[in-house]
Amino acid sequence: PFKAADRKYPVEMLQPVNETYTLSAEVPSGYVVDELPKSVKVAYNNTEGIFEYLIQKSENEIQLRYRIKLNKATFPSDEYDTLRDFYAYVVKKLSEQVVFKKKK
Repeated sequence: PFKAADRKYPVEMLQPVNETYTLSAEVPSGYVVDELPKSVKVAYNNTEGIFEYLIQKSENEIQLRYRIKLNKATFPSDEYDTLRDFYAYVVKKLSEQVVFKKKK
């Protein structure tokens, strides 16, 4: 979301971010989970926000929960690089894939 390499003005969001997404998905019959992304917790500026990505599998189900929370809505221009890196990490993590393998 933050494509510019440099920014001279503050980033102003409408409100602080606090979003949680959950997913329960059934493993297709005849397949098993071969690879699963790792669960992570990443803080933004120590206590100003967090990104949690929690994923687990059972025999026939995958459960995913991720949360993005930022405690403020305005970020001064000197925090732009940190905010940009934080969101780049979130986007990269969310693009990781679950790999299925056909049962033998």
